Amino acid sequence: MYIMYNKVKEKNTNTDAKEKSTKMVVKELNLEELQHEHPLILIDLQVMHRDYEEDDDDYDDNELIETQNFNCMCNRCGKRIDWYHRYYYKCSMSSCSYSIHKFCEELPKTLKFQGHPSHTLILAKTTNDQTCHSCFGYHQDGICYHCSKCNYEIDLLCAIFVEQNTIHHPGHLHPLLSLSVEPGLNKCFACGEKHEGCFYHCVTCFNFSINFDCLSLPVKLLLQTKHFSHVHFLTLSYSILDQLYDFECRICGMEFEDDHFIYKCSKCMYYVHPKCATQRIEPFMSILSQGLGQTEKNYKDADHPNLLQFPLDDGSHILSYQIKGDTPAHIDHIHRIPLSMESILSQDTEMITSSSSFVSLHDPMKRIKLLCTACSRPITKTPFFKCGRSDECEFVLHDWCSRLPEELTNYVAHPQHTLKLYKPKNSRIAFVCDICNLPSNRFSYRCKPCKYYIDVNCAFIPEEITHGAHSNHLLTRIDASSSRRLSEIECHACCVPIDKDEIYFRCSACDFHLDCKCALILPKTIRHKLDKHSLTLSYSPIEDHKSRYFCEVCEEELDPGKWFYHCVVCAQSIHSACAPLILQSEQDVNSLDVEGVYKLINIKFGVVAETDIHYHPVLFAPGTSNDSFCQACGDRLQSSLIWKCLHCKFARHWLDCEREARSFLERWPYLKVSFFGSSSESKPMKKDQRERNLKFYPSEMMRPVTRHWKVAEDVQE
Repeated sequence: MYIMYNKVKEKNTNTDAKEKSTKMVVKELNLEELQHEHPLILIDLQVMHRDYEEDDDDYDDNELIETQNFNCMCNRCGKRIDWYHRYYYKCSMSSCSYSIHKFCEELPKTLKFQGHPSHTLILAKTTNDQTCHSCFGYHQDGICYHCSKCNYEIDLLCAIFVEQNTIHHPGHLHPLLSLSVEPGLNKCFACGEKHEGCFYHCVTCFNFSINFDCLSLPVKLLLQTKHFSHVHFLTLSYSILDQLYDFECRICGMEFEDDHFIYKCSKCMYYVHPKCATQRIEPFMSILSQGLGQTEKNYKDADHPNLLQFPLDDGSHILSYQIKGDTPAHIDHIHRIPLSMESILSQDTEMITSSSSFVSLHDPMKRIKLLCTACSRPITKTPFFKCGRSDECEFVLHDWCSRLPEELTNYVAHPQHTLKLYKPKNSRIAFVCDICNLPSNRFSYRCKPCKYYIDVNCAFIPEEITHGAHSNHLLTRIDASSSRRLSEIECHACCVPIDKDEIYFRCSACDFHLDCKCALILPKTIRHKLDKHSLTLSYSPIEDHKSRYFCEVCEEELDPGKWFYHCVVCAQSIHSACAPLILQSEQDVNSLDVEGVYKLINIKFGVVAETDIHYHPVLFAPGTSNDSFCQACGDRLQSSLIWKCLHCKFARHWLDCEREARSFLERWPYLKVSFFGSSSESKPMKKDQRERNLKFYPSEMMRPVTRHWKVAEDVQE
């Protein structure tokens, strides 16, 4: 009994001694003991990305990529330092490679730890082999946080666990943290889609999250594949609120959300969704390009020998492809003096001559206007017909317009009745085409019982065409009244919704639509009197054009997301609707809501008449901003059909502003062009705004790594 008591006493004495020995090796640590021998410099890895402006040439793309790919080891905790930590310290001596996390360098002397909430832990250092009470691993260099009352301690990695798993991103003001271990299904607020995967969350905002893939997108991207490519680096932007115009993705053609990530090149106003830019693009994806990238041809030329390819070189010659040359000419003109066909060219190829006079071909560069009486399109080629009394009559016809058939049967939009050719005796008789909704005072095809009128250009719309804006895909003629999803369709050129009475063109392989006006009327090139080069029809912003776009005709701002004319050499642009107005006398015609095609392109102006509305002769003309307000109703005259005095400042709407105007609009309730001043407001362009930062969170306890995706190799043919 005595021996046993002595052994127990000896054992307890040894245990107490061991505990005292353990406590003796744990020493409170002064922060000065952890300091590096050389001065340290605080580095912000993201300062360049946060201050970066895409069109600033002072920033180097490769340097931005290099900083996002930064990676080194912390000399204190042994863990990686990366771009997503944002801050770290490095030695000021170039010969020393010492680096340390910002949070490892700025360790607090005391710590409140959730696993031991009853006492405060003290920063300490131990030389024994004690393990961490949290992760059961050995202490890194003996550094730990220790509770002297409970002999409880955790190692450095557990103490900085939250900081190690917190990330920083230029797209958000607050730190982000991954809270879940297992991947889950959640909505990503960077792209607006639901993802199955890991997420990071903002613990400050509490209501945003970002998927791991979107979080780790490269800040710079070079898009160069067989089907989609761009000459400049694309930059990851965290919103599109700072953009002046509404754009669509150049790969999928879909619109952007204001608060979602995009890749953009502000030098060219080139924008794509991150998903579109980083997906594995296979050859079959070309059918989804909507004409914005290169596409594989989906038809054979031999199967379509008479296929028209638009835009045409000259917009006045559309009917020349539709009217057969062997059709006999028939001309009905009020003057009985015979009309002559002018076909003899003089030495000046721009002039044609008869036995009595010279007639100049249409040439806006010389302010010469010669429009066909039948179709209102310019006469730029010979032969053509003109009235023999050219000194007092401006009746002229294209050769093909003299061969227009007297009747049309089985017209696609009105097959139930025969349409008959109608030739007005004077320019004061006007109608609105039921196909293009443009007013006209030229020849037309009519069904009187149905009050159905169409201009001669819309009477010969081809069944199939191809267009440079959607290369290599057939566009098929569609009657809008037969479409089930018309409310969702808008013209890709002018972004105006397709009307229920219109005919438009559709690509069966893509979600691509063009109304007949933009598809058929706009020529490939135009000439401006102030530019020695031709301006080409452009379908998207021009490469290396950094500045904003302004129309040289109306001098208003131009949205490059819609079709326009541009000269690359002179950097001049013109609205597609202002293209016919390059004569000096026709400037300031279009109001700010100009879209697509000049709304009065089917009207032939220039008639001078004696009327009872004014004591001077008045001119039938388009209203300009200088014409100010109607002297009858007080509305603005710009973009309207007006009577204009040749001797004084008198101007008023073409129709009587009360009785005649009301009866005219009652006949044409779907009239899109206002003859009495525009009452509709144009869609305002987006003004300069500060870029709004995204707020988001995460999902798995892992450090993100910048994605280094690679586009799939194109299949060799």
